[in-house]
Amino acid sequence: MTTLIVVRHGQSVSNLQKRFTGQHETVLTDLGHLQAENTARFLKDYPIDRIYSSDLTRAMETAQHTAKYLGMEIIPDKGFREINAGLWEGMEYQAIRSTYPEDYEVWLTDLGRAHPTGGESVLQLAARIYYATDRVLTENRGKTVAIFTHATPLRMLGCRWHGLAPEDAMKINGCANASVSIAEYENDGSFRLVLYGYDRHQGENVTELPRGLV
Repeated sequence: MTTLIVVRHGQSVSNLQKRFTGQHETVLTDLGHLQAENTARFLKDYPIDRIYSSDLTRAMETAQHTAKYLGMEIIPDKGFREINAGLWEGMEYQAIRSTYPEDYEVWLTDLGRAHPTGGESVLQLAARIYYATDRVLTENRGKTVAIFTHATPLRMLGCRWHGLAPEDAMKINGCANASVSIAEYENDGSFRLVLYGYDRHQGENVTELPRGLV
């Protein structure tokens, strides 16, 4: 059995500023580091063999807390990056709403078919995330692997785990900052979803951001 532990990054400065981050660089807030530390403590007794992370700073900073507990290196992987949001990168929510109203409305109401202006479509993101995840599963058969990533990639994995097509992304919830999702895979590719978006280990430090903030 191969166990996949997937963690969303902790609260970032862009999250706090209500900016659509995409692949724009930002760092964790103090609260984000606290959330990452809480997650590291939650995961420290899991028999993790390898740690992968989106190479974007906010994901790497989150992963570093767990890596420190376990005395492990982090493998940066561009395949687990957030969506390339094109012209939306780093823009405030309200500015996107006023500048690109049609595209942004699709993002808010039909995520699986959304396409940030000038960027990567959600379906393209889904294909990228599924490819990266399948590669990690193949390379680590029989092991326990932790992956640190972002909101939209996790939403796409959530679709897969819940038996939904990416186009049906609105049917499942997003995951809070530094939440934990766990899926156990058999060698035949079947899997059991153990946790999705688990955040009780955060206590009063949970941040569930409005839809659209990534």
